[in-house]
Amino acid sequence: MHFTKRFIAEAVAAAVGFLVRLASRWVAGVEMEDALTRAEQINGKSIGAVLNVLGEHHEERDSVETTVTEYLQLLDRIEERRLDACISIKLSQCGIAIDQGYCSDNVKRILAKVKSLGGFLWIDMESSKYTDATIQIYEQCLKEHPLVGLAVQSNLKRTEEDVRRLLKQGGRVRLCKGAYREDPSIGYPKRADATRNYSRILKVLYEEGDNFAVATHDNSMIEEALELSKKHQKTFEFQFLQGVRESTAIELAAKGYRVLEYVPYGPRWLAYFMRRLRERPFNVITMFRSLVSG
Repeated sequence: MHFTKRFIAEAVAAAVGFLVRLASRWVAGVEMEDALTRAEQINGKSIGAVLNVLGEHHEERDSVETTVTEYLQLLDRIEERRLDACISIKLSQCGIAIDQGYCSDNVKRILAKVKSLGGFLWIDMESSKYTDATIQIYEQCLKEHPLVGLAVQSNLKRTEEDVRRLLKQGGRVRLCKGAYREDPSIGYPKRADATRNYSRILKVLYEEGDNFAVATHDNSMIEEALELSKKHQKTFEFQFLQGVRESTAIELAAKGYRVLEYVPYGPRWLAYFMRRLRERPFNVITMFRSLVSG
């Protein structure tokens, strides 16, 4: 019995250690300073940073206030250290589950700080439950500050229409495939279908948009973006998750392309990792491959 307990304890410790090792590649750390240090490091490689505080789906105002305050402080620290960095927020961190008006007020608090510092704000897109509200709040923000962008997901069938609507308003878009499992009536369960939609929307961005972000680890989509950039002289950037396709990011930056790394941090690192595993196992396969390929 003693041997069994010891074996189980050692196995659990080994598993936790492995998860920590994985997380340390894809998460900057627990503290704000960890994220700022990571930003400074990649800035040295001519790569910008998009900083995000981990944690979402806050249903209590105290949790929302804590997160909003963290972002306000983070913006000050970015300015103090003169980093090539901006922030990306989730509306479920800002109170969308409590009340849309309350969430909008909190986002505008953050936006006011961004505007005062002459910075840029990204708003992440979450599950389809919040798509309409997220776009509505983004459009409100866009009227107050042009330097604000919205992530959109090619795994939703509606996204091409949303992108065309946003571009007409001068919106700035970060195109990603999306990590959320959606109902087949509104989304693409098969990754191949989401990729085909990504390609369609990518063409729309190069033909009708400007100042957008190509957020993908898919080499075929990276190559397509490069080819489209030869035909259409547009301002764009590549974005990668921390720890994924690092060698590709460095190579693109060395060639003169604008590249940013999405840098998450915070004590909720395990939830971040497990959510990606639960929602889209393919994302974690990509992460594991990155351990070998870089």
